[in-house]
Amino acid sequence: MNQKSRLLCAGLGCVVLVGCLACLRVHLQTSSSQKPTAGDYYQSLAPGPDPQHALDHINSDFTADPHFSSNLPLVVLQLDAPLPEYKSFTDGPDGFRETVYEDVDPWVGGKMQLYDNPSGENLLTDQPVLTSGISIKKRGHTSILFDKPQYYIKTVAPDGTGNPVDLFGMGDGEAWVLNGSMADKSMLRNYLAYRVSAGIMEYAPRCCYCEVFLREADGTHVYQGVYLMIEAVKRGENRVNIDASRKKNVYTSYLVRRDRFTVFDTMLDTYGRLNGLDPEWIGVKYPSNARQTPENLAYIAQDFSRMEQVLYSQNPDTYNTYSRYLDVDSFVDYFLINEYFGNYDAGEHSTYMYKSSGERLKIGPVWDFDQAMNNSVVDETDPLTMAMQDRALFRELVRDTTFLDALCTRYAELRRACLNDSSLFALIDETAGFLSAARRREWYRWEKDYLDNSHTNPHNFYLNDYTVDGTTISRFNDDYQQELYTIKLYLSRHGRAIPLELQKLYDSADAATGLWAEKELFLLLVLVLFLLPSIVVNRWR
Repeated sequence: MNQKSRLLCAGLGCVVLVGCLACLRVHLQTSSSQKPTAGDYYQSLAPGPDPQHALDHINSDFTADPHFSSNLPLVVLQLDAPLPEYKSFTDGPDGFRETVYEDVDPWVGGKMQLYDNPSGENLLTDQPVLTSGISIKKRGHTSILFDKPQYYIKTVAPDGTGNPVDLFGMGDGEAWVLNGSMADKSMLRNYLAYRVSAGIMEYAPRCCYCEVFLREADGTHVYQGVYLMIEAVKRGENRVNIDASRKKNVYTSYLVRRDRFTVFDTMLDTYGRLNGLDPEWIGVKYPSNARQTPENLAYIAQDFSRMEQVLYSQNPDTYNTYSRYLDVDSFVDYFLINEYFGNYDAGEHSTYMYKSSGERLKIGPVWDFDQAMNNSVVDETDPLTMAMQDRALFRELVRDTTFLDALCTRYAELRRACLNDSSLFALIDETAGFLSAARRREWYRWEKDYLDNSHTNPHNFYLNDYTVDGTTISRFNDDYQQELYTIKLYLSRHGRAIPLELQKLYDSADAATGLWAEKELFLLLVLVLFLLPSIVVNRWR
C-alpha cells in the first residue's frame, strides 16, 4: 500500500471515529423509548356491575350489610385509636403555611386486610388475601382538610419493625398511599396519568383501585369510598431502583423532592435557593433520616448545587455542559407528560429527582395529578397554551434548541403511541365503566361535598368562578359524565396545541448544545484528525 492510500485510509478512519462518537452521543440522549418500564403491570379493566343496584347493601349511616360486594378490591382498616389532627394551614400572601403540632404523634397503630378474589367479586365475608399490622396517619397538604381523608400507611410486623408486603401485585414495599382526593370528582385523573406514564418513563408509581372500609370495635364496616392504593415514592428494587446508601460512602445515591418546606424531611439550601433563583426547597427523601450523615448530606447539597450552577449559568461554555449532569431523556419525558395532562404543580411541588452512583440526575417519578386536566382551583386552564417551560429547571432547559428538538421529536413519537385522543378516550371510557357501581357509592357517601356549590364548606374542594365579557361563569359540576367530558375536551384541544406552542419556544432560545457544543470533544477530534495519519504512516514505513 502506497503512502497516499495509507493517508486516505487513515482519513477515512477518522471520519468513522467521528461518526461513531456522534452516534454514541445521540444514542445516549435519545434512547428513552428503549427504557424498561412498569407498563406491563396494568391490565384492561372489565366493566363493573349495573350501577342501579350499587347502593343495595349500603345503609343510610354508610355501614355495609353482610351481602355487600364489589368488583373492586376491598381494603379494610381497623385502627387502635382515632387519627389525630397533627398540622394545620393558614392562608397568607405567600399561600398556605403549614404548622405542625410538635406535641402530637400523627401515627396510629392498627390492622389492614385486603380482599381481592380472582373471580372479580369481593365480599367482606370472604377470607382476606392479606392481613398486616399497620402504622397509619392522615396525609396531604391542603387536602388534609377535606372531609374524606387520605392515608399514608406503613406495613409493620407484630414487633413494630417494617413488614414489606406485596399489595395487589405491585411488589414488596413497606410504604403505601391510599389516595382518595375529593379534588377529583372523576376519580381517574391520577390513575390515568400513572398508567400512561408507566409505559413512558423508567419508573412511575403503580396503583390499583379499591374501596375502603373502617371496621369499628363492634365489627361493623363503615364505607369510606373509592381510593387508589399507590406505591409511595421510595428507594427500592420495586420502586426507585438506585444504589443502596452506605453511611461510610460520602458519594451516596439519593432521592430528593422539590416542594414546600416541611419539618418531616431534611431540607437543603442549594445554589438555586441561596441565589434567589428558586423559592422552593429541596428535601432529602433518601437516604432516610436515620441513615443520613453530615458528610453525605453535604455531598448531596454540593452535587445538586453543581447541576444548578451549570444550568442557571449565563456563560455559554458552562451552560453547554448541562447534559453531563442531567439525564436529558428523563427531563424530556417528565416535561411532556405533565404538559400533556396540564399538571402545572409539577416542576415546583411534589417534584422528585434521583441519582444513582456514577449516573446523571434523573427527574421523576411523576406525582399528584388531582388538579390536572382543567381542575386547577385557581382558574380555567387554557388548553391552547403551555406552562411547563416556566417551571424551575425547565426555564433553563428550553433556552437550548437541542432540548427543544428532543421535545418535538419525542412528542411526535408519543402522539403516535399513547398520547392521542383515540387511546386516551378509550382508556377513560374503560376506567369509567369499571367504576360504574363504585362511583355511585362514592358520590352517595360524600354527596354533601360533591353536590355542594355554596363555597362555605371549609372541608371541600371548590373551583373558582371565572368571568368572560363581564359574565361570571360557575365551574361547579355535579354531573359525573360532564366531568369526564371536561377531561376529554381539555386533552383533545391541548394535545393538538402542544406542537404549535413548542415551536414558539424556539424564538426565545439562545443556546444550541449538541456534539459541537462540547468544545473539549471537538478539540480532541481535531487533534486525532491531524495526528492519526502521521502515526499510521510512521508505523507503516
